[in-house]
Amino acid sequence: MLQPIFDRRGYGQSQSIEPGKMEKFEDTIQWLEETAAGRPYDAAASQIGFAISAMHTTSELLKQSLLDICMHPDLIPVLRDEANKAIEESGWTTAGVFKMQLLDSAVKETQRLKPGLLVNLERKALRDVILPNGLTIPRGTNVAVDSSMMWDPAIYPDPSSYDAYRFLRLRKSGNTAAALASTSPEHIAFGIGKSICPGRFFASNEVKIALAKILLTYDVRIPEGVTPKIVEMGFEMLCDPDAKLEVRMRKDEK
Repeated sequence: MLQPIFDRRGYGQSQSIEPGKMEKFEDTIQWLEETAAGRPYDAAASQIGFAISAMHTTSELLKQSLLDICMHPDLIPVLRDEANKAIEESGWTTAGVFKMQLLDSAVKETQRLKPGLLVNLERKALRDVILPNGLTIPRGTNVAVDSSMMWDPAIYPDPSSYDAYRFLRLRKSGNTAAALASTSPEHIAFGIGKSICPGRFFASNEVKIALAKILLTYDVRIPEGVTPKIVEMGFEMLCDPDAKLEVRMRKDEK
């Protein structure tokens, strides 16, 4: 699949193309070529790596968001009303999805409680680093930032409780970092700084559209007596693999 693109773009043929004449593309195929700088690499494996990373994190956020919403069934009719109104006004467009702000808040709250990793912003020291307190991080050391600021009561009142309205209230108060696709030092699920997730806007819309479609099309609920738990494996935070939902087509959707 990639070879015809390589052939079209002239990758591997740069000797026969005048310097500066090769067209530039803003995509991962181009970026990998630039990073490789003529060295051999497995282009297909690299693309598969990107795909796994994108699908794993998005599907985890979608699953946990749906479980959290179902564990608070009073939310479902409110989210349906919001989605119906947004679609009536703007359709299934970027503007329509933007108007689903309670849904946006609910997903960001899920992401706060389950950011995917107990630590984030993993880095490797490329040289010895001396911190202000005198601690030295030797070259080659792997470091990461603890995610616990997202469960800090000084930042988020009642931090262990799921509050779907938490970020909607912050957004209405003028907090520009309260949107799902935004990031801040207090909410680093999408990363922060230079290496922030470049696909966060796409992922945010993707998850919101999927959830809105599910809630508008189906009745969903968690079976009585079942409480899904977040599973921790090493630094990973995963949805309960044994979680189950009861699903049926809504009567007005038949």
